[in-house]
Amino acid sequence: MRLRLPRFNQLHGASVALLLCMLLALAPHAVAQETADVTFSPASGTAQVIAQGVAPLPEGSVVWRTVRARALPLADAPFETQPLSFVLATNGPLLLTSEDGEQVQLGSGEAALTPGGTVQQRASVTGQEESFLSIELVPENAAPPANGTVLQPGAPFEAPSGSHDLDLLADLLGSGESLTIPDSGGKNVILVTDGAAEVGKPDGGSAVLLAGEAANFSGELLVAPAPSGGVAADRAGFVVALIGPAIPPPASSNSGSVAPSTPAVSETTATSTVSTGSIAISVYDCPPGMDTSTFNAAACAPTNQDFDITISGSTLSAPLTVGDATAEGDTLVWGDLPLGEYVIAEAVLPLGYTDYGLAARGAAGSSTLGYQVTLDAENPEVTARIFNFSGE
Repeated sequence: MRLRLPRFNQLHGASVALLLCMLLALAPHAVAQETADVTFSPASGTAQVIAQGVAPLPEGSVVWRTVRARALPLADAPFETQPLSFVLATNGPLLLTSEDGEQVQLGSGEAALTPGGTVQQRASVTGQEESFLSIELVPENAAPPANGTVLQPGAPFEAPSGSHDLDLLADLLGSGESLTIPDSGGKNVILVTDGAAEVGKPDGGSAVLLAGEAANFSGELLVAPAPSGGVAADRAGFVVALIGPAIPPPASSNSGSVAPSTPAVSETTATSTVSTGSIAISVYDCPPGMDTSTFNAAACAPTNQDFDITISGSTLSAPLTVGDATAEGDTLVWGDLPLGEYVIAEAVLPLGYTDYGLAARGAAGSSTLGYQVTLDAENPEVTARIFNFSGE
């Protein structure tokens, strides 16, 4: 499995994106969200869903806007009321903390959905300021963000009513590759984060977006690296925020149906027997000269060399190694692990590499001591990525 998360680059002019907005405006409008296909799936080709959730949309005329913001160190970051937004960690890890205590840690290239009106702290965990990207769906007349810069506002449109499935896709296409983004039934936005992309309708015209440029679209969208001098560009990294189908509200306890006074036997068993989990790890080699300060996940590729990983924990009689894992493509999976704390270390690095880092939600540690992760009843599955550095 290839992890290909794009890296945000410097903003370029918006004229091409505006041209694309006009181009796509000529296409037939998408079906109203209230009648969108509830079987819609955002998965397509090599693109990955890096954030997803259900949230109510702002009412009336709204815009998608892309914002470059700053996350202050944990001790200084304020709690603020946030708009409906996807938060994408582009330069370093972020910790999102809601006023009710719910926390989400994002490694570089990871994202999360924040419902509108959430009081949330967005903090850097590196001890210094970190910039990040926010893709926001806000009322047309919304005030500018207090601690960020609007890179590009989109064209206004009437928001469909109610709560909707929202998805953020990410992909990095190489020369000769392309991706068709499916029709979600709503007005969506694409933001190019790396290289240059040629975007347009599969059966119509197209335009070129450079890194930092964004555009609204509806219906299907075909994306490919932009041609330059008759030759396709090396890459096109991008993220796509999609408004999916309307989601019905949860059933009310006063709806007239009578709930059983005790859980069914199968439900009781399901909640009481969650005692095992799994750890899935993919290993990537990064190019010479790259280290943690210049890290760009998009430039790293799955290793094709030998390596070994150890997973230790108090619930294990002996550390696990690569020989105990099941291979699923480029990913190694250790299953049926008792819930508890584990330490992951790359015991043998691929030839030519001298250091590594591990990215996983909630992970803490170092390459010297290993990285600690926790499997519990709420999060019994951990997905991690190891990135190797040569130090050259």
